[in-house]
Amino acid sequence: MSHLTSEQRYTISVLLEQNFSKSEIAIVIKKDKSVLTRELKRNCDLRSGNYDFDLAQRKYEKRQKDK
Repeated sequence: MSHLTSEQRYTISVLLEQNFSKSEIAIVIKKDKSVLTRELKRNCDLRSGNYDFDLAQRKYEKRQKDK
């Protein structure tokens, strides 16, 4: 499955707060760095530019519902 899980999104959020690099985060969540980059581009808060787990999950669920 190529979709990120809510647990992976939470892990991304925590590791970003701890200043892990994108490459390190990709290794931890066991996804290619391009998947992480795409996730950050799609789901960062447009105003602050920060990645928030709850917001990212809501955006993902909305996109799935709208299919």
